[in-house]
Amino acid sequence: MKKESKLISAYGANEAGLAAMPHKISGTFISRICVGEEMGCNHCFPHGIETSNDYRSKQQRNWKKNRKKQWKNA
Repeated sequence: MKKESKLISAYGANEAGLAAMPHKISGTFISRICVGEEMGCNHCFPHGIETSNDYRSKQQRNWKKNRKKQWKNA
């Protein structure tokens, strides 16, 4: 891995000199450790304000959810 030193500082080293990571760990959690601080905040890393897929741009309403509640001129 490119940023093995950050993982070693977070989890410690094993006998081979690599990061002693737990068996079950998600890729998002690893990304938060490796590049989270570079992107601004490691807690809100994947969908933070500084990313292109943040939650504020996804506030557009879907017409299918509001189909039965629309105003009708009857």
